[in-house]
Amino acid sequence: MDTTLRRRMMLWVLGMLGMALAMGLMVALATSPASAAPRSVDPDTLTPPPPPGAECKATGNYILCQTYFEEPSLVNEPVFELSCGTVYETSTIHREGIRWYSAEGLLLRRFVTEDVQGTWSLSSTGEGPTVAFFAHDNWTDVYTTPGEEENVSTTYHGDSFTAMAPGSGVLFHIAGIDLPDGTHHGAGGAFFIDEAGNVDPEADAALCAALQS
Repeated sequence: MDTTLRRRMMLWVLGMLGMALAMGLMVALATSPASAAPRSVDPDTLTPPPPPGAECKATGNYILCQTYFEEPSLVNEPVFELSCGTVYETSTIHREGIRWYSAEGLLLRRFVTEDVQGTWSLSSTGEGPTVAFFAHDNWTDVYTTPGEEENVSTTYHGDSFTAMAPGSGVLFHIAGIDLPDGTHHGAGGAFFIDEAGNVDPEADAALCAALQS
């Protein structure tokens, strides 16, 4: 057989085999469960359920939920006491998150980003000197027992809290990483107000000076 003819026949056979393989692959992908569009899931069927407005979809081994949360804005709300008077806060808090649930609907992991902006004043109308504060942080919750809020390991990252005042510069700055065992690595440390609402004396003096300047 002529060499050129043999080559043409070989190319034709290879081309037909390639076409058959491509068609077979297309059929396999079209009928494969993995290629199906993610299926929407009712958030109320999950444990624990995500915040209202969450969008949840089944994506194979997991159910993923996108969450969006706005804290009710504060406008000149009394929040804590200083030796020089009541502190009134105006602020906004925005959070977004991703939740990973098992195929059975039990929460396994949660990642949240947070943006906080606000001011403090000694005036119930927000007038006079103010201290501005903000936070840009995130945290990851790992559920050591799926679906149970009581068994969560949390790690925090980012700028947890910064407060500034005109003429005084940065008053407080807490940033870095907080590990599940309570260890803090980075700037600052514990917040200046404890769980009982008591303000650290040095923080009290700094805030009073800034808010009465």
